[in-house]
Formats: sequence, structure tokens, C-alpha cells
Amino acid sequence: MSATSVPGHAATAIGARARRAVADLAGAVAGHPLQIVATAILAWLSWPVASLIAAPTLDNSWIVGLSLAVSRSLAFGRQVVFTYGPLGFITQPRALSGGILLAGFIGSAALELLLAALLLGALRRRLSLLPAALVALVGLLIVAAPGVSYLDDIGFAACALVLGTPHERSEQVARRLALWGGALAGLAFLVKFNDGLAVTAMVGVSLLGLPGARRNVALGVIAFALSAVLGWLALGQPLGALPDYVRTGVAISRGYVDAMGYDVMGTNGRWEILVLVGSALALAAGGWVSLAAFPRRRRAALAVAVLLVHYFVAREMFIRYDAGHAATIALLVVVPLVIPWQRASMRLAFASTASLAVAAIAVLGLAGSTPRSIFDPFTRAGNFVSQLATVFSPASAIAQGRSYIQSFENVPPALVNALGGHCVDVEPVEISVVWAYPQWRWCPVGVMQTYAAYTPSLDRLDAAGLANARSGPDRVLRQYDVTIDGRSPSWESPAAMLSLLCNFKEVGRGGSWQVLARVRDRCGRPQVLGTLHSAYEDGVTIPVIPPRMVLVAEIHGLQIYGSERLDTLFGRAHLRELAVNNTTAFRVVPDTLGDGLILDVPSYADYVPPFNLGQSIHALVASVAGTAVASSVTLVGVPIRAG
Repeated sequence: MSATSVPGHAATAIGARARRAVADLAGAVAGHPLQIVATAILAWLSWPVASLIAAPTLDNSWIVGLSLAVSRSLAFGRQVVFTYGPLGFITQPRALSGGILLAGFIGSAALELLLAALLLGALRRRLSLLPAALVALVGLLIVAAPGVSYLDDIGFAACALVLGTPHERSEQVARRLALWGGALAGLAFLVKFNDGLAVTAMVGVSLLGLPGARRNVALGVIAFALSAVLGWLALGQPLGALPDYVRTGVAISRGYVDAMGYDVMGTNGRWEILVLVGSALALAAGGWVSLAAFPRRRRAALAVAVLLVHYFVAREMFIRYDAGHAATIALLVVVPLVIPWQRASMRLAFASTASLAVAAIAVLGLAGSTPRSIFDPFTRAGNFVSQLATVFSPASAIAQGRSYIQSFENVPPALVNALGGHCVDVEPVEISVVWAYPQWRWCPVGVMQTYAAYTPSLDRLDAAGLANARSGPDRVLRQYDVTIDGRSPSWESPAAMLSLLCNFKEVGRGGSWQVLARVRDRCGRPQVLGTLHSAYEDGVTIPVIPPRMVLVAEIHGLQIYGSERLDTLFGRAHLRELAVNNTTAFRVVPDTLGDGLILDVPSYADYVPPFNLGQSIHALVASVAGTAVASSVTLVGVPIRAG
């Protein structure tokens, strides 16, 4: 046998399996015309998109930024870094341009149709079409209410359907899951990094529980890689940026847990934890029992998949534990509906579903949704019809969005004109405003919204983007006093803030806005001035700033280590704070504290208040979870000249 015949034989075998899986899928679809019609109606009545109009504020700005980045062919992982990827705009389509709106609308429709088809298909194994459709509609209305991505649900439903298939068709459906599940996981990675991880984990575990595990896992890996790479290229992304997207995706996911955890719900929300844990244990046991006639490996695969979907929903709920994130519990309503229960267990299935539905409706109520607004299929269907008209004639919606953002942001006309034709970065969060003025070019420096530079690598990416005179922005539009979670504006992405100070000077300001223009780097080589050690609550006393230097502090002792790092796999990190001058305590991002926080800036080099970065700091006290801790502060002086 020649050296080339083995790979050729393998490729032929994989191609044959892929063709059989496609034929299987086509046959299944063709065999259920009424179910296809019912699926379309369900997706229409549960349409999840409330509005296509672009809007300002923090969350609306990253939504706009996703569509804007794709429409302007910016490279994710290099020029744009965020929790979502280049396909993320399909979860929140907006009318920014005709082409990107059409693509986003089609993507949203595809997700809704897919979830409706899987949910209805699972219910049809136990119920006739009409009851199955009614139950599916209730589930879809609840799941779509929080306005979050439900790729986790789609992945779990696909796995549960396959794992519950009779023995005689096991090999056939295993091939189908390997091909289509792998492809779904690859595309999910391009939508949202965490969702890609969740779908990959569930599909992988399910394939291990099915016949031909080794062969099908290999097919799934190939399908994953092909869909991810082809989807990446189809979205206009450079192939060389794909490793950067993976690397920054890992950094964003890990750093989010370290930096963004908080608990608004407090003791009033403990019942949700009990509901989630109880649901995970009960439904994992239910999944095991439902496959009593199957091999243990398949039963274990379903039980683990149940636990995985609960784990990923819990991460979404409890890291930032407020009403909006807690409403993600609604995603769990799908889980008992798609488990392949035996007929004798259907009462348990519907009891589990009803319990989760009640919990979801209660939490959605805390987030501002009423039962009437949740269970209103006619309004959702009407939204779909009106939005479909907008897709084919988007000019009015585009103009409305621009007008609304311009009015809300109130950038003075002189600043608008000063930025015309320039390559503009907007700090710290309001990306919407750069779309509202089409005469500006958008040149983001890395992390799409500054607060999300959670790790040193992300911070350095932003700093390098601001320092790069060739490909970086030549203007920065900056808004003051826009922070989250009680953080200091001067310490958001600290290396980037120093890079901004060194490479940009003010050329205009008005209202809450400041315009900075690029200048030749005005900073010299950093000089280590010494290290101070605190004695818990006493903190450290900062000496007088050296002449003609920016004073920067590298903080050590607040980073996350050891057992707390393991704890973050299942919970949130403890709150880190620095109390300044024995008065104000700012929340800090633990992983970037060693990058150097700006403490003070010579008046001749700093920006005019309230846009100044220097804080005239003479004392620092570090704390973890409200308790003062020992820390060390390395002081660094950065020489700086006037602008």
C-alpha cells in the first residue's frame, strides 16, 4: 500500500459518511411537511427580536459594535475583541445598513427555526402534533423572553434527540450528530465564545455515549473545524486572525469571572440557586432513568449533558447576579421538554417544566417583564412582520437610529466637524456614536469597550493599538465619568490609559466629550522608584510625585491565586478594591493591577478636568471582600513632556 493511499481512503470514508448524514437529514425533513409548517409558525409566534433600531448606552453600543465591525471588515481578535465573535450580530440584529441587517435577520430567524424544530421534534415523540406545538410555543415564549443567546439550548436539544433514538437507528443518528453537531459547535464559537465551548462540550459528551464514538468524534472535529474556518472566511475575516480570536476569547472568558462578579440579588436570590441545583440533580437523574433500556454509556452521556447545560446557564446567571442575568434561568425550561422520557414519566417531565417556568417567570418579573408581555405571541408575530418590511426597506430605520443616537449623545457640532474624515476610536463604551456620524471612520484599538480589558494581554493589546501611529486611530473621542461597578476611569485598562496620555493631546472638548489628537510619543523610559509594603489596614503612603514624571503604581497582593482560582470554576471571585486618600474606594480588576495604575500626572501634561487622569493620590489601602489585606506597591516614574 502506498504512503498516500491511507489518507485518501480516510477522506473517501469521511465523505461517504457526510453524504449519508445529509441524505438522512433531507429524508427526515421531507417526511414531515405538517411539522415543517408548524415549526415555521412557532418561530413566527415566538419571534425574539423586539427592535431593529440602533440605540445608545453601554449594552446597545456593543450590540451596534458587533454589526459595525463586520460591516467594516474589522478583524476579530486583533482590531475588535469582545465576548461575542464575528457572527454575534445575528443574536441582536440592528439596522445599520441594508446588507448587515439582512444577514442578521436571516441569522436570527435560522436560530429561532432551529430551536423550534428541535423542541417540536422532541415533543412529537410523545405527543400528537397540536399538543406538542402548544407546549413548544409556551416553552419558546419563555426562552426568548430574556433576550439572550440560546445556542446552549439548541446544542442540548440536538444531543437529547439523538441520545433518545432507538437502537436500530443509533449509528445513523450518531453520524448526523457528528456532522451537524460539529458544524453547529463551530458556528457557535463564532457567535459567542462561551456558547461555542458549551455546545462543543455537550456534543462531544454525547458522541462518546453513542456507537462508533472514535470514528464519529473524528468526524465531529472535522465538521467543527470546517464550519468554523469557512464561516470565519465567509464573514470576511483574515485566516491569520483566527488564532488571535481563540487566544483573546480565552482571555475574555477567564477575565470576566475575575473582574465582573457582583451580587445584587443577595439573600433574596438564594432560592434561584436552590432551583438550579435541584433542577440539575433531578433532571440528570431523569435523563439517566429515561434511557433505562440503553447502554450505561449512553445514559451517562445524557446525564452529563444535562449537568453541562445547567453549568453554563449557572455561569451566565450568577457571575453578575442581578435580575437581568438571573433571568437566564428561562433557558432551562427547554431541558425537561427534550429529555426522551418514557410515557410513564411524562407527568414528571411536565411538572419539572412547570416548576422551571414558574421560576423563570418570577425572575423575569424582577427584570421588568410581566406574564402578559411574555405570553404575547401576537405582538411578537406583528414585530416579525414589521421588521421584515424594514429589512426590505431599511432607510427609515437607519435614519431613525442615527437621529436618536445623535440627540441622546449630544456631541457638540464643533467636535463632530473636527472628527470628519478621521480615524476615530471612542472611549470608553459609546460605540453607537461613531456609527451615528458616517463621516467618521472607526478605528478601535482592540477590546471593544475599555472596561472589558480584563487581563494583561488584553490591556497590552489596547495600549499597543493606541501607540501605533500607522494603523491606530489618529483621533480619540472620549467621554468622562462613564464607568461600571464603581471603577476609576483612570484605571480602566491601565496600560492603555498611560498609552493614551503619552500619545494623544486634547484639541477640543464640549459637554461630556473630549477630542484627542495623536502626537509624537511624549513619554520617556519608565524608571522604578522603589517598592512599598502595606501592613493591612494601614495601607501605603505615597511619596511626593517626582518632578516632570507620571507616577504609576504596580500593585501586588490582590491577584487571584490558589484555591480561589479553583473556586472561580463554579462561582465568582471576591471583590477587590483600593481605597484612595482614605476616602473613596474603587473596585479594581485584579489581573491588570500589575500593569501600573496612574496615580498622579504633572499639571502641564494632564488633561483638563474633568477629563484628567491624575488623581493626586497620597495613600492606598487594598481590600478583598471588604477586608483590608497586605499588599506591595512598586512605584514607577514615567518622564513626560508637555503636549
